[in-house]
Amino acid sequence: MNNELATIRIILIFFASIAVLFLLYLLQDLLIPLMLAMFIALLLQPALVWFEKKKVPLWLSVSITVLFLLVFFFTIGAVIYKTGSQIFSEKEYIISQVKLKLAGLLQMYNNITGKELDLEATIENITSSISSESIVHNSGSIFGALGSLFEELLLTFIYLVIILSGIMKYENYLHYLGGETKSKKYILAFEQVKSSIVSYMKVKFASSLIYGVGLAVICKLFGLQFAFFWGFIGFVLNFLPVFGAIIGLIPVFVMGLIQFDTIYTAIILNLTAYGYHFFLASILEPVFMGNRTSLNTIVVITGLLFWGYLWGIYGMFLSVPMMVLTKVILSQIEGTEVIVRLLGNQNK
Repeated sequence: MNNELATIRIILIFFASIAVLFLLYLLQDLLIPLMLAMFIALLLQPALVWFEKKKVPLWLSVSITVLFLLVFFFTIGAVIYKTGSQIFSEKEYIISQVKLKLAGLLQMYNNITGKELDLEATIENITSSISSESIVHNSGSIFGALGSLFEELLLTFIYLVIILSGIMKYENYLHYLGGETKSKKYILAFEQVKSSIVSYMKVKFASSLIYGVGLAVICKLFGLQFAFFWGFIGFVLNFLPVFGAIIGLIPVFVMGLIQFDTIYTAIILNLTAYGYHFFLASILEPVFMGNRTSLNTIVVITGLLFWGYLWGIYGMFLSVPMMVLTKVILSQIEGTEVIVRLLGNQNK
């Protein structure tokens, strides 16, 4: 009888998991901003606790915190816009360098294949793709993408204000939800999620900042143009687990190929930057991170691919917090012990 109940439970959990995954995909436009807001709120809760100790009213502390976030994201947008304008203003120089670099490659290609590719036509295609007329022609899709991004950010901030307004009373909510018997269990699970995610984000932010500053310095020492921007890109993409910093070095390598006289300089620059990242990711991060996320490397990579497939680029950035949340939720469900152990870090 017990074996039959266990089998039925496993089957129900399996079908429930499929239903949950379908809902996660179907409602991603609503859930992505909600998850972003929830994780940001967890990071900002210590600030609200500090304001509470200073006898600052909750509405004022929430307003100050949200205003700080708005200024932060506005600064990021201003940096991206200013650098983009600078790159666009250097369009003629970049095109002339691309033309110079492509000349030898096209000649080699023509000699090997026996085909004749017109260099001027190739450059014309590149020029037309980044011209003002092309931008105006594609303005509809550009503004559509910006509109979607604005909607995501607006919904995230609405969720964030709501969550911040009630996060100081989360123990009361969990006590009401679980009653006398399960309230302690729910509070413990919430504290586990908060501790893991906040610790991970703190270490990740510090390491990403150190990496971004270091990358900007390395690019500056090599004389690469827009060094600050490449450092900023490295800082942002380093939040993407495993592959983020590598992806961030691709534009650095491309710019190096365009600007430097030889390919070897661009290669040395990228190897230096990657060596710096490898030192941070393999030595410093594990020392400070410890076992806070309780996830092994294979699970982190699998989660990156899974959440990236489910929610796109947002899912990739949210993959580690979502895997931590999933692990804690499963630990509260009877019969999922094996899955929880598979998700966990054996070194813990």
